[in-house]
Amino acid sequence: MQRLKLLLLSSFLLILPLSAASFVPVKSMAADDIFRSPALLAHEENDSGFGFSVGGYADIDMLNFIADPALTLGSAADYLRDELLGKDDQYLLDNYESISSIFRFDPRFPEKHADVSENAYYIRDYLERRFEEIGDGNRARSVFNALSSDLGIFPDDTSGIINGDMDLTLDLHAGGIKDGFGWNGRMRIIYDGASSLLDSFSYGDYAYGSTLYFTLGGSVGYGAYITENLAFGLSVTPEFVFRTTSASTSLLSSRINGNLIEFLASNRFDFGVGLDMVFGFMLDAGDNAKILLDFRSLPSIEMFWYFSADDVMSGFKFHEDSTIYYAVPDAALGLIWERGDVRIEAELSGIASQIVLMSVLPFYSFDILSVPHFSFRWALSESFAIETGYDFRKVYLGCSFSSIQAELSTRLDKPGFGISFGCEF
Repeated sequence: MQRLKLLLLSSFLLILPLSAASFVPVKSMAADDIFRSPALLAHEENDSGFGFSVGGYADIDMLNFIADPALTLGSAADYLRDELLGKDDQYLLDNYESISSIFRFDPRFPEKHADVSENAYYIRDYLERRFEEIGDGNRARSVFNALSSDLGIFPDDTSGIINGDMDLTLDLHAGGIKDGFGWNGRMRIIYDGASSLLDSFSYGDYAYGSTLYFTLGGSVGYGAYITENLAFGLSVTPEFVFRTTSASTSLLSSRINGNLIEFLASNRFDFGVGLDMVFGFMLDAGDNAKILLDFRSLPSIEMFWYFSADDVMSGFKFHEDSTIYYAVPDAALGLIWERGDVRIEAELSGIASQIVLMSVLPFYSFDILSVPHFSFRWALSESFAIETGYDFRKVYLGCSFSSIQAELSTRLDKPGFGISFGCEF
């Protein structure tokens, strides 16, 4: 009980400084471990140990973009041409300067004509004839230029035009569980790529994109039985967080021009602290089954100080970010069933958080495929087991041999390939 009071007090002291001009929702970076269902700490025992894991995923569009960006952006170029062809004559005249800047690499783009119909005729003729002659490389440049313009040609959600998701993770961790008390220390490097090469989501002054994280911290938690069959648990995860987010235009420019520096040159570099809290319940339902109810990210906040590349050139200094970033709270209902060498886990989550996101972000739509989670593990011997499951649109197949784990995965909604490898000591 003293440990539980200490966790509550430390969490309260960390929350006290909150006073911000705005709050911005971001993706939760909490690790998927026992601290996401802390009531399990009342039941589990685990000796202290150290482990690491590496993993990555890329869909077909991203792999093709890395190999040949010009060809991969062909569908986006077709969308650009069709959108401009669908505009009326007056639009083409009023926005001539912005349209011509999209094709500024081509000296044969028609000059502006004062007559509305004549101006529209030459622009449409260019799009119907000349656009196919400029080549894949220049069509890719036109996509980049259009994305950088103020015309808003591409929608916020461009996944229907082109994908391009890529995620990479390196995780080093250590921890243990004893007498209901659990702890871990963790260092992670995470590249969380945008779901589309053309994504341009924003909320207020914050633009979402492809984010590189470095986190250093850990989790502490405590779980205890309240009654013979009902347990309660609480976990707190404080972390030091570094992040930098790159816009889709930076990714396109760096690959098209073959210059990696362009991917980071216009970025802001954030240094700060984060806190995530979870509390939950576990019910021993008999017949080797446990029912879990968890309330996650209550709260989950991040506060930052930052600098930009311009600050480095003009006199280095940190700026305070008055925005508080938070992961949207969520509720999860789970089931664990074990018998012999078989273990089945199932969970429904993401409903509450998605409802909140829909009310906050106008571009967000409910994703039913992100709600269910399922895993099946079969221990074929004391040292070898296989596991398969479904998690956040990902289907995976893995195995473990002694302290080594490996996994292959793919997505249901878009073709891709993922692999991960880890080891526990």
